[in-house]
Order: sequence, then C-alpha cells, then structure tokens
Amino acid sequence: MRAFLLFMAFACANAAAQPAPPAAFQAQSVRGLPALLARAVPRDPQVIAAQAALATAEARYKQARSRLFPTAALQATRGRSNDLDGTLDVERRTHQVEASVRWNVYNGGADRAELDAAEREMAGAAFDVERARADSAEKLAEAYFDMQRLDRSLQQSQERLRDVTQLVLQVTRQAELGKASEVDRELAQSSQLDAELVHDGLLTDQQAARIKLEALAFEPVAQFADFAFAPLPAQALENADTQHAQLRAARERAAAAQLRVRSVAATLAPKVDLNVSHLLNNKTTPPPSTIQQRGWSVGVSWEFPLGGGSLAQRDESISRAQAAEADVARAEQGTRADLASMLPRIANAQRTLALLDEQERKMAFVVRGGTIQYEAGRRNLQQVIQTRDSYFTIQQRRSDQLHRLTVAQMRQYALAGRLLDAFGLAQEAK
Repeated sequence: MRAFLLFMAFACANAAAQPAPPAAFQAQSVRGLPALLARAVPRDPQVIAAQAALATAEARYKQARSRLFPTAALQATRGRSNDLDGTLDVERRTHQVEASVRWNVYNGGADRAELDAAEREMAGAAFDVERARADSAEKLAEAYFDMQRLDRSLQQSQERLRDVTQLVLQVTRQAELGKASEVDRELAQSSQLDAELVHDGLLTDQQAARIKLEALAFEPVAQFADFAFAPLPAQALENADTQHAQLRAARERAAAAQLRVRSVAATLAPKVDLNVSHLLNNKTTPPPSTIQQRGWSVGVSWEFPLGGGSLAQRDESISRAQAAEADVARAEQGTRADLASMLPRIANAQRTLALLDEQERKMAFVVRGGTIQYEAGRRNLQQVIQTRDSYFTIQQRRSDQLHRLTVAQMRQYALAGRLLDAFGLAQEAK
C-alpha cells in the first residue's frame, strides 16, 4: 500500500511538471467556433463597409438636424470704388466687417420630414450592420463546418485505406503460399487503388477547404471543436419577422421613403426666412452719407415652377415609397417561405441521420463478422471488399447528412434573426 501511494504521488508530481499547452491552442480548443467568429467577423470587409455606411447615415442625420437651426455668418469686405456723391465723383475705400444670422423659419415642413427620414435611414443602416455581421458569421461558420465534414471523411478514408492495405498484404501472402489465386491478389490491389484515389481526392478537397476557411478567418485554423445548435423555440419562429435584420432595415427605409412624401399644399407652400445683421466694424473713407449699423428682415418667397418641377419631385418620392414598400413585401415573402421550408428539411435530416446511425452500427458488425468468416474460408474476397466499400459509403453518407443538418439549422437561425445570439455575438453587435 505504501509503495502504491508513493507511486501515485510521483505520478501526480510528474504530471504537474509537464509544460502547459500554448495559449493559442487552449483558446481554440476551449472556445472553438464562437471565439474564431469573434475575431474574424469585425475584420470582414462586408462588415467594415456596413459600419462605414452607418457612419455616413449618422453624418447625414446630423446634417438634416442642422437645417432646423439658424446659420451664423461673418463677412469681411475690403475694396475700392468710384461713387457719385451728389455732384462729386468720390473714390471710396471700404474696410467692413459684418455679422449676420439667417433662419429658415418655415419651408412647408421639408426640413422636419428630411430629419425624420434621415433618422429612419440611420436605423436601417444599423440593421444593415447587424445583417452584415450575421452574413459574415454564417459564411465563415459554413466553411468551418465543411472543414469538419472533410476531416471526418478523411479520417474514415484513412481507416479504410489502412484496412485495405492490410488485406492486400494478407492476400499477397496467401497467393505466395498458393492459398489464394492471382485474380484475388489483383482484385485486392484494385480495391487498394480505389481507396487511394478516394483518399487523394478528399485530401485535395480538405486543402481547398482549409485555404478558403483561413482566408475568411484571416488566420490559420488548426483546432476544431464541435458546435451544436439547440432547437429553436416556436416563439422564435413566430417572431422571425421582427428579428430578421434585413427585414428590419427594409422596413426602416420604406418608412423613410414614406416620410419624404409631402402633400401638394406642403410642396407648394411659401418659404419664410428671418435675417438679422449687425455691423461690427466699418472704415469706409470717405464715409457715405448713411451706414446701416444693424437691421433685420423677414422674407417670404412663394415659388411656382412653371415646368412642374416641384410636383414632379413629389411624384418621384411617391414612386420611391411604393418601390420601398414592394421591397419589404418581397423580402417578407421570401423570408417566410424559406423559414417554413426549413422545418421539413431539418426534420427529414434528423430522421435520416438517426437511420444512418443505426445502419452504420449494423454494417460495422457485418464488416467484423465478414472478416472473421473470410479468414475461416466461409466468404470470398469479393464479398469482403463489397462489404467494406458499403460500410465506407454509409460512413460518408452519415458525415454528409450531419453536415447538411448543421447547415440547415444554422440557416434557420439566420432566417429567424437569432444567429448572432447562437454564436454569442449579439452583445458585440449592440
């Protein structure tokens, strides 16, 4: 007992002395896909462009808001003129500084309408950023899941190639001993060539998938952790219209286009401007007979474009609003149709995956039994090879079906507007 305790203490001390894995490996192995997305999504050019568009919309909103406030100006004048003062021809030099304030008091509500529309445009641009983040995450995650699928397939192909190679060695030894025919050896070698061709094709696909994934992630990716989507609750599916970023952005832009449609009376209404000025400094020599020191004025202008320009602008805004409403209806229709079609697809993929799991277990038993029967002389080589090929085909079908199920569930989350929540990126988006 004492010796056992000493051995356990030595083993624990030796384990504690082992170096810890690198920090990068720990981060990827523990966090996996969400951590990779958290690093890669902000660097996506699509997301950067959407954020720049949001900054542009915010600047336009500030410009529209500034139209509600007066405009202050400071004007400095320096010049020389020849004036006729009574009967005298006077050469006059002017050095004058004047401050003024101009305020458009009323223009038919155009400034207020533009401000409200700019606010809706800004909200739509914010939803576009969320949509861009979700699209980037979905694109990168799909490449990540495809890489996982190819890794699984490659591992299964490696196992198949190893088993076939052992079978070829076994058949070759039997042929040398006269227990197997030359036809059996050629058949085994042909099966090995087929396994090598499939394996080489999977290696090429894996290399291409890795290049694509690392290009999207902006970094090398070596570790892969499984990620599973929980079933979406019914409430999330019912509220998909209010969560989908693309739909929300389209609705905001449709509202902005509708706000820019003004009535005919507002379009043809007069404009009222208030002007206030104050002379700060005047060194005009010789001085004129009168100099205005300060003053104010209210100007009313009522324009009627004879070519119908104002009414044509209103017609244009009406058409734009109608087009925006049609875009919203089209986006809603497409989203609802896609979301509804995902339910039977996911259900079918789950049923198929369960059946393939059962089929794979049964076929694995058949492969083991067939190998034993072949060694006992109760099965021929052709049957053994066909059984192993069928087993590998089932493994590949199961791997592909698992990938389709994962991608379908991810697409369902995206259509429901919950993909960023699933990846833990919603807080960053806000």
